[in-house]
Amino acid sequence: MTRPSWTVRPEGERDVDAAVKLLAEVTIEGTGVATQWPFDLGARARTARDALLQRRNVGWVALDGHRLVGELVVFEIDRDEPEFGMIVAATHRRRGIGAALLEHAIAWAQAAGKPALALRVFPENLGARALYERLGFVEVELQRGAVARRDGPPRDALIMRRPSAPG
Repeated sequence: MTRPSWTVRPEGERDVDAAVKLLAEVTIEGTGVATQWPFDLGARARTARDALLQRRNVGWVALDGHRLVGELVVFEIDRDEPEFGMIVAATHRRRGIGAALLEHAIAWAQAAGKPALALRVFPENLGARALYERLGFVEVELQRGAVARRDGPPRDALIMRRPSAPG
């Protein structure tokens, strides 16, 4: 088996600007994330950096060489069942990066004694849903019109969760 060209490591303060730029790229695609373009990159970076430094969030990044190509952030880690968000560069999708990032988050949740991890995904994002299901996430609730949009009608969100304990 060929070794991947990318690696995963914990996210640090030095990664925030590149992660926000990646979020902008993914947001401009307009389909996979709730964040809408345009947004203030500087303000978003300050908020993300503060959350990491204050240990409200924890995250991992995927790097291909020196280029950040993926990020997963678990938000508000003091919650019993924190939610996460994940982005992967369009050029690097379907290479196992999402699964690798998720494995780190799942291991963190287990080590932190969290009962489960949760996420929100657009119901039509079948590729992401298949990945989440393969890694043990189950559908919990469909929230109709939960994601407000500036460019059109609100979108539905599907809540999924994965218990930390096997079974």
